Amino acid sequence: MTTVREGSTPTALDLLVGPDADAAGILAGEILSPGGDQNLGRAIAHLPEMTRKAAVQEAATTAAALLKVDLIDVLVRGWREYRDIVSAARRTLAAPLSTELVSMATHEVTLDQRPSVNILVDGQRVATLQLGLSIVFDVSGVLLGISGGRLAAVHSGRCDITGTLSVQGTDLLVKRAPLELRGVLSLRRGIRLLPVGEYPAGDYPTSEDTGSGHQVNAVPAPRDETAAPWWWGTGSDPPPDGRPGP
Repeated sequence: MTTVREGSTPTALDLLVGPDADAAGILAGEILSPGGDQNLGRAIAHLPEMTRKAAVQEAATTAAALLKVDLIDVLVRGWREYRDIVSAARRTLAAPLSTELVSMATHEVTLDQRPSVNILVDGQRVATLQLGLSIVFDVSGVLLGISGGRLAAVHSGRCDITGTLSVQGTDLLVKRAPLELRGVLSLRRGIRLLPVGEYPAGDYPTSEDTGSGHQVNAVPAPRDETAAPWWWGTGSDPPPDGRPGP
């Protein structure tokens, strides 16, 4: 069973550095590490030490914010590109109260983003931090329930997520984790699979449709234990304190 913090949704930042880690601190250390962005180090080498540290910390804080990409949203957006899912959505929208099950073969959903962060000192740009974020979902055993033109249920399925963060073309962080889809995704009213214009007037978008309101099932841990991170699903490594995973 996969467990996550109540009210949260897994993000790329959680995958790469962990949900409770000092993300900005970790990224700052990686940026200025021997394998990091040496061009950035040279660009700000002439600045006073305090200014250098502040510039790197601000750049890392901005980078951490850019990495708060909702993983469930990315996955669902990828599913919207599959013909079988879209066809089932249109049929169920045309036939109220109908439900279709769609089984999907092993497939990939990918995301590739390349944001940049400008570092300004006294209003002048001294360096540009070019980031690269790659997320690959290897998905298998998925059975989706579709009703009313919406993704209404995930009956089974799991995926392995690989996240890669690069700076100036150099890979700094690469993490891989399993995700049990049925245990993580709670759909409530469902998630739209079709363009807004295809739905009846008055069927307004909800937070689930925009990707901002995906909920995760939060299973409380016993009082003498701490809830496990979302990626401790079947096949993941055991918790570092040695207790069995969920």
